[in-house]
Amino acid sequence: TTATVVGNYRVTGADTDSDIHHIVLDFGELPFPVLEGQSIGILPPGLDAQGRPHHARQYSLASPRDGERAGYNNLSLTVKRVTEDHAGAAAHGVCSNYLCDLVKNDKVQVIGPFGHTFLMPNHPRANLIMICTGTGSAPMRAMTERCRRRIDSGDNGKLMLFFGARTERELPYFGPLMKLPPDFIDINLALSREAGQPKRYVQDLIRDRAVKVRELLADRNTCIYVCGLKGMESGVLDALRDVTVQSGQDWSILHDALRREGRLHFETY
Repeated sequence: TTATVVGNYRVTGADTDSDIHHIVLDFGELPFPVLEGQSIGILPPGLDAQGRPHHARQYSLASPRDGERAGYNNLSLTVKRVTEDHAGAAAHGVCSNYLCDLVKNDKVQVIGPFGHTFLMPNHPRANLIMICTGTGSAPMRAMTERCRRRIDSGDNGKLMLFFGARTERELPYFGPLMKLPPDFIDINLALSREAGQPKRYVQDLIRDRAVKVRELLADRNTCIYVCGLKGMESGVLDALRDVTVQSGQDWSILHDALRREGRLHFETY
């Protein structure tokens, strides 16, 4: 379908190299139902080096099922402008640059939605441990906003967030995140390049918060979501193992149970 851009906002400091945008797409009269944890495909215009139309790139939803603005037929994405590859060499991200340069009223070709393995639990009082870096915050924002909108319903469980970035200025949504009440969500920020502070990564904070993490892991209503760069998977699993072993439990048994019961979710790239 075709969506219309109704907002495009930079959500990292203008003085940083991390150019991350919050982009809002509106679908007008066409129903486009989505769920937290899903993604959509964006078809950038133009042709690739072989003269073929560009294939779709997928982006996780950053808004809950009832829209970026509650009751509106829209959704949002969190997109980082790609200017280099993982090795640091110059590289132009075709779709990310296209999206980051969009302006209000531009039209965007969209397919989807996709995904059934990263969905937010639907049962009341489910606990969420959310672990992310950078634009991996998109599905966590969707889930958190879903919970915030039903905060008076009594349906929410405990929310715990581990969020990693190089500095506060490079952490998407830092301002709005800091306005959430601490009795609603337990926020833990891991900053690896903050001046005057030791390097901290999400796995370090998981170990630091071992008591609370173990308490949540002991509850079968707890689901774990990990989203970000592929390299964070092993570090997160090692930290969860260490937290479990500290209490005298067998991590392999708990790990198998989490996977078997569909409570451990990874979406890395």
